[in-house]
This record gives sequence, C-alpha cells and structure tokens, in this order.
Amino acid sequence: MNKPETSSSFASLFESGSKRAVVRRVQVGEVLDLEVVGIGQDTVLVALDGKNEGVIDAAELRSPDGAIRVRVGSRVAARVLELDRSRGHFRLSPVSSAPIVEALVDAPSATAARGARVVTGQRVQGVVTGVERYGVFLEFEVPGESKKLRGLVPVSELGAPRGADLRRLFPVGKPLESAVVAVDPRGRIRLSVVALKSAEERRAFEEFARGAAGEAAPGKDPKPRGFGTLGDLLRQRGR
Repeated sequence: MNKPETSSSFASLFESGSKRAVVRRVQVGEVLDLEVVGIGQDTVLVALDGKNEGVIDAAELRSPDGAIRVRVGSRVAARVLELDRSRGHFRLSPVSSAPIVEALVDAPSATAARGARVVTGQRVQGVVTGVERYGVFLEFEVPGESKKLRGLVPVSELGAPRGADLRRLFPVGKPLESAVVAVDPRGRIRLSVVALKSAEERRAFEEFARGAAGEAAPGKDPKPRGFGTLGDLLRQRGR
C-alpha cells in the first residue's frame, strides 16, 4: 500500500482558509457549483457562466422514489459535458444527486481551481484508507472520474473525543460520509464529518419548525410554540 502524503504536504491545506477563485469562463470537464434556476419534467436548468443556462437530465437528480432532490435555488455540483456557445447548447451531468451543503459554501459559482473535480459543500461517501495522528484519509468515487479521489479529514473535523484512538474509531475499510470543505489549487481535498452533521442538524430543525408552524390552527397562536434557537435545541439534546 502506498504511504499517504506526509503531514507537511497537507499542512498548508487544512491550516489555510477556503480560498477559491470565481470561474469566469467554464471548460468541458470542469466540475462547478451551480444554482438551479428551473425544473421541468425531464430537465433541470442551472445558471452557467454568469449569463447562460445549462441543462441537466432530471433523471440524474431523482431519489430512488422518483422525486427530484433539488428545488429552484438549490445548488448542485455538476460536470460540464458539452459547450456549444454558437447554438446555446450547454449540457452537464451532476457528480452527486444530493444538493450542495449550502452552509459550507462562501461564494456562488466558485471552485478551488480551474479543472477542479469536486466543489466545496459537496457530499461524499468514502472509505478509510489511512489513519495518521493528524487525521484520516478517505478514498471516494465521483461519477465521471476514472480513478477514485482521496481527501483528508483532519482530527478537528472528525468529531472524535479528544485523545481518542483514531485507528480504533476509524479502521481502514470503514465507510464514512463527509463533506468537502476546501480544495487547494493543487487539487488536495479537505473533508469534514463535523460540518456535514452540523448542517444536517440545522436543516432538520428548520424543517421541523416549518412543519410545526404550518400545523397551527386558525385563531390560535401561529408561533411554533417556542422551539427556540438551534443552539437551544442542541443543548437540550446534550443533556
């Protein structure tokens, strides 16, 4: 088994911020963070290159029960398959049917570097391939890539207790879901389990609060019965 890159080679990745350059002109093969602007029976439209729209086959964004997993305003990670500006034909394919985790994204239509294969906020399902004192390496598949990609989940992003035995908690071969939180210009990928769980908890709480508010009967207090803030909810769960 090849030894993972040394800690020094990854230090700059997870110690530096998530700095990404805005894409000004897209290229075939790039994976982009794109906003959904329209949904039809067979196609999903996304804003592309600032002024154009691209088309995604709706079947590629459906869940097993047939429902489309995105809505207008959602963002998806999609690969550019075909660009024909003369005919206005722009075809893309999502690299994941799940929407981008919006809480992890700091700027629309941005990627780490030209030619990026994943984008910030993208969910990935990986397998542990290496464990070091500074974090865990995951290997994961991305549709359209001939080889699996590899990313690092730093210790601080694992959600493990301080001083825990990482080799016992995350043995090689263990499946692990995380989210992309940074991609540096060299293509090195930083992942986070903590950020993904936090975003999912916030989404679940907001959906719960909206549902409860919608159930309020006419003539009664329409407020969601004092659910409090997300922090209050999490503190109650931790008791």
